[in-house]
Amino acid sequence: MLDVDAVLQEVERLCREVKPADAEALAATLIKGLTTGDLEARESQLRAVLDRAFLKKRKLALLALLDEKLHGPPPVPGPSSQAPTLVEDYWLEDFHAALQDLSDRHIFQWSTYYRDRLAEDFSYSLDRMADPEEVKTLLPKISAALSSHAQDIFQKGFNYQGSQGESEAYALMKSLNGLQRFLDLPIEFYSTLLPTAADLETARRLRALNSCMLSAIITGYVRVSFGVRTGREVLSENARAWLHTLPFLVTDDLLLVQKRIGRSQFTDGLLRSVLPTISSFDALGNNREHVPLPALSQYSAAEHRLDISLRPSTRSPYQQMIEVQCYLDGGYVDRRDLEDAVRRGVAAVVAPLPSDLRTFIEQDERLSATVVAVPRETSVDSVPLTRDQVLRLLMARSYRQGTTSVRSQPLQHNFARDFPLEEPGKLRYYRVHRHSVHDLLRTFESRNGVRLWCSVRRSGKTTAGFDLASTTGEAAVISQTCSSTGELANDGVFYDRICAALDNGLRIPGTFFADLVNHCADGEPVDRGRTVFVLDEYETLFGDLQAALQSAPGVRYTVVQPLLNQMVRFARENLLVFLGQQPDAHFILMEQNQLSPFVRQDPFPLFAHEPNQEVSEFAQFTQKVLGPQVSLDTAFIDAIYSETAGHPFLTVNLLRDFVAFLIEQERPQSDLQVTLEDAVQFSEIRLRPSHISRSREYEFFRRAASQAMGAQDGRDTVWLRAVYRCLSEVARMSPESMRCGMKDFEGIVERIGPSTGMSADRLLSSATESNFLDSDGEWVWPKIRLLGRIAAISQGEVHA
Repeated sequence: MLDVDAVLQEVERLCREVKPADAEALAATLIKGLTTGDLEARESQLRAVLDRAFLKKRKLALLALLDEKLHGPPPVPGPSSQAPTLVEDYWLEDFHAALQDLSDRHIFQWSTYYRDRLAEDFSYSLDRMADPEEVKTLLPKISAALSSHAQDIFQKGFNYQGSQGESEAYALMKSLNGLQRFLDLPIEFYSTLLPTAADLETARRLRALNSCMLSAIITGYVRVSFGVRTGREVLSENARAWLHTLPFLVTDDLLLVQKRIGRSQFTDGLLRSVLPTISSFDALGNNREHVPLPALSQYSAAEHRLDISLRPSTRSPYQQMIEVQCYLDGGYVDRRDLEDAVRRGVAAVVAPLPSDLRTFIEQDERLSATVVAVPRETSVDSVPLTRDQVLRLLMARSYRQGTTSVRSQPLQHNFARDFPLEEPGKLRYYRVHRHSVHDLLRTFESRNGVRLWCSVRRSGKTTAGFDLASTTGEAAVISQTCSSTGELANDGVFYDRICAALDNGLRIPGTFFADLVNHCADGEPVDRGRTVFVLDEYETLFGDLQAALQSAPGVRYTVVQPLLNQMVRFARENLLVFLGQQPDAHFILMEQNQLSPFVRQDPFPLFAHEPNQEVSEFAQFTQKVLGPQVSLDTAFIDAIYSETAGHPFLTVNLLRDFVAFLIEQERPQSDLQVTLEDAVQFSEIRLRPSHISRSREYEFFRRAASQAMGAQDGRDTVWLRAVYRCLSEVARMSPESMRCGMKDFEGIVERIGPSTGMSADRLLSSATESNFLDSDGEWVWPKIRLLGRIAAISQGEVHA
């Protein structure tokens, strides 16, 4: 018998945790499963829960289901029925209501409420755009609503930062960080659906919707008042935050953005090279069945250049990424860069050229066949000439080089290398939403304390940590790192402030830690109550604290010990999460360390997967690495997962090596359905020690393992050296099964020496939770088999 109260509580919990689709399905099952009598008895309770738990569209659907069960099906509408109009009005009203709810209650909660709501509207709108008449009215409504919303929330965010006493410069950086996160959402939805846009019409609908949403966010931001500066001035001065989105716009939307920002030297650069390039993208698919679409974009501020990659349709016989470069300023065009672009096979370079360089290019046949020199005097009238030149080059690359005979030829291009492992700025286009990490956070978000999430290097901890940086159903989540690369503005503020305090040496205030956490928040905390503070690369912070104690013992009493105590105080009412590789880095100042007894380590998830799953996190990631041209058998995915355990960096390394293996085997391009047999053959040939020891794909972890095993001095490397030595010993002991019994493992730990300061059981426990080892109580084996293979062939580095 159904426990109605329990089910309704679960429905409300799912809605709080941003799982409205699951909540709707559960509520519908409940309504269908109850008898009419039970429904009548519970009707008022059901309606109350549906009213407060769901937004309008889902609520109306569930109420209609309830009414049908109670009173029978509704009358069939006659010919004059206005149902379609009502559906549209309901959706638009619901869309406005949802945006208002996001602004009022979930502002800046990008990775939870915003992602869930806008992903649903993206899919819904794309379906409606199948009717050409819908497009004419739908896109302007989406644009107007989203633009007003963007203006509203960014104005609120800036005003809030000012009310907290923050400087205008800091508030601006926080705002630009939020703008990047907002713009990433439509791009994420678009990138996920890119492989499905095989035909021309589907591709153009997808591109138009993405363009509409991106341009709406930008034009809304333009209207924000940032103190003495306008939004248009802020965008002109901070192109790096948003210029990478322009290749995803259609011509009309780009012209609108250019008009809203206004004429300047900066926007003249857009008019000269970017606008004609975008116009060529619009015309590229004319009279064709398929069209390549923009897939990657990165703006280089140093070169004033946009690097764009177009991904061919799955129907195209030409499957390499098509690269285009657009220079916004002729003063930054360098002859060597142009020659390098030609060598790399860039399809078109669009640039305003100085006269001397223009003459040089005209005399070089290879350069003149690739470089499109924009006219010196730029206006809208000059756009068609440049557009047509770019279009000819793209047509040649997209269609004339790709004939039907290509598919019968051997594979030549390693498309796994298109995955931008070495270019963090492009990784946003390959992002897989990590439900496993969000679920881990939800396990603890309502609790207090200090949690430690450790994992092998390059496990995706940093990306996952910042993807959590929004509010969940229970608490506000703030993410910071101790090793900033500048990808996100202000992501290292917390670490920088503590370093400054250590350098200063003065006593920190009693609210130093709590004030600093609030300082790092993205925007206005609306009824958040509790805070989850996520600190990535936490070992760096504790390493600095330890070093400061040694060089200036006095900071123990003015900074270090008060800081640790304040962390404990914070953790009594909130949640503190440390991300890193080593679980013992927080063990400093042990005679008076109040923090370490509070720390509890949890297993950090790699990309999740179960056998025969086609839509797991790992399956999605594998498909993104190999691209849409490869069809993956579930048994092949299982085999790759058995080697990498879902470790993203090593998975890319392995798949790059796998495609190189296919090329060596002269695999026809027409035969890219990969199976378990392919994985077995690859394993037998390429996962031998002799290959792993020389392959450039594994160089990073060969060096990491060698350095870890060779580091004899320094307390901060003891645990890491021990666990890599264990990996190496287990893999060497049983190279086929790659496992050993518990007694043998205890012997390995004993041989490593007493310097570990840990028993075999404790070392195994911490290494298991950090994704280095795994065990069933009887046997021990490497969690990531490929890492075990690498450790087995690595030698510790010797330091003089």
